[in-house]
Amino acid sequence: MDKNEAKLLLQAYRPNGQDAGHPFFAEALAYVETDPELKVWWEAQQDFDRKISAKLKEIPVPEHLRATLLTSHKIEQFIPHFRLHYWLAAAAVVVFLFVTGLHPWSSRPPLAMIPIASQEYNASVLHFLNDDPALGLMASDHAKVLDWLQQRHAPTGNIPSNMVSLPTLGCQKIALHGHDVSLICFSLTDGEVAHLFIIDQKALTDPPAASPTFAPMGNWSTASWSDGAKSYLLMTEATPDKLKHLL
Repeated sequence: MDKNEAKLLLQAYRPNGQDAGHPFFAEALAYVETDPELKVWWEAQQDFDRKISAKLKEIPVPEHLRATLLTSHKIEQFIPHFRLHYWLAAAAVVVFLFVTGLHPWSSRPPLAMIPIASQEYNASVLHFLNDDPALGLMASDHAKVLDWLQQRHAPTGNIPSNMVSLPTLGCQKIALHGHDVSLICFSLTDGEVAHLFIIDQKALTDPPAASPTFAPMGNWSTASWSDGAKSYLLMTEATPDKLKHLL
């Protein structure tokens, strides 16, 4: 199952929890937990569905609707072509969505054009890293790692000079909040690992400064900085002193 197939299935998922245990949606729901960008879309989709459901509940049901339906003529034959009233019904739905301001195709910019706050970005990176993600390429050669990322149009930037001599473990391209992010993993002494995330600086509303800022994040020691084109987030479970030495 790919991302588009998961979206197609989840569009049929009801927002009231009735489908939570249905095996039809199990694989798509599991996919959501592995893809941060898909999870953002899924949460927005559920919010949209809940708003539509609430609006529909506000429409009063005619008192004699059930009796009218039961006394209506039975359908003897299905004619598989559109009639005028189908188009009118579709038009009514479109008008309803625009009037209520809930239309999903409104002129909002795509996610990749919407900058995100550094705090939100860092939280998404932390969530991604804590899930023990797989690497797209396993390689100890810097050139192979950079070539793999560049072939996939992933952001690459300037590796800190103290890290250039370190062997890499591999890399991955991920999407967070609609923005492409590169991950390069470096092997440190004592079996420790440093994870370097790279994103376009313009993707952040408040990118870090040029001088590295050091801060703890859960069990991780982190450093963040920018160089005018890219923003970097370096994370390791090694000591803060070892992290500072890398920069």
